[in-house]
Amino acid sequence: MFIVVATTGLQFGCQPDSSRLSVPSSYPIKYSVGEVDPRFGISRERFLTLVRESEEKWEEPLGVSLFEYDPTSDFLVNLTFDHRQQRTLDARQAKAALDDRETSIQSLMSEYNRVGEEHLRLKRRYETELSAFTQRLDRHNASVANWNRKGGAPPEEFEKLQEEEKRVAEAKLLLDGTLASLNDAVNLQNTLAQRVNALADEFNLDVNLYNGRFVESREFEQGQYDGKGITVFQFTEESDLRVALMHEFGHALGFGHVETPEAIMHRRLEKQEMQNPVLTEDDLDLLKSKFTN
Repeated sequence: MFIVVATTGLQFGCQPDSSRLSVPSSYPIKYSVGEVDPRFGISRERFLTLVRESEEKWEEPLGVSLFEYDPTSDFLVNLTFDHRQQRTLDARQAKAALDDRETSIQSLMSEYNRVGEEHLRLKRRYETELSAFTQRLDRHNASVANWNRKGGAPPEEFEKLQEEEKRVAEAKLLLDGTLASLNDAVNLQNTLAQRVNALADEFNLDVNLYNGRFVESREFEQGQYDGKGITVFQFTEESDLRVALMHEFGHALGFGHVETPEAIMHRRLEKQEMQNPVLTEDDLDLLKSKFTN
């Protein structure tokens, strides 16, 4: 037997015609919450909230009650932990390790850049000091040669030459110190570059391993509707769980898969709007075909 249910909400881009809505007397489907494994890290109350939000997504376009929470119902919505969620936890742990390694690389890169700037500063300083030292040494050597050609410097000039020779020697020590600092900066920069490259190689290898093991478009195997209830086995975020529940509630309504990748009833969890999931035209067509004359 079918009953006609009046509604006032916007339907499929236009005002619904309540006379065309036909909802079998077997609706609403009553359900309750069964197992909620604590290893998922979500409370029973929060899970029920997400379940309600998910089933309401199918009700809103028609403005009718297709599902109803009843704690005594034998139709259970479960959150059951198995190898699929364990794989999700493993992926989360591997991603955290990748993030830590990436942070280490970024930290080393910052140090590399800082040392590189110091290297350039010391290089400019050394070049300036070297130019000044060379000019001073050339002047001193020219003065010594000039007095040697004259047979030797008088005592007063000889004392000046000796004093200048000390100043040149001091300048040479300062120049050598700057050169040593410059070489230290170059060596440190090279060492940091080697460490960055080594870490980057390890990081890229780990990323490839991570992608090979964990990154893939997923069939909706993380959830199952078996005719007696709904069980979700795996999710990453609450948004992920909400879409999975919407998908399984669609199966509970008797809907199969559609071809549009963005649709809730597409076979893969890949291109759906995750943060604010909505029914696509293909999903809405399933509702229209089932509940309108």
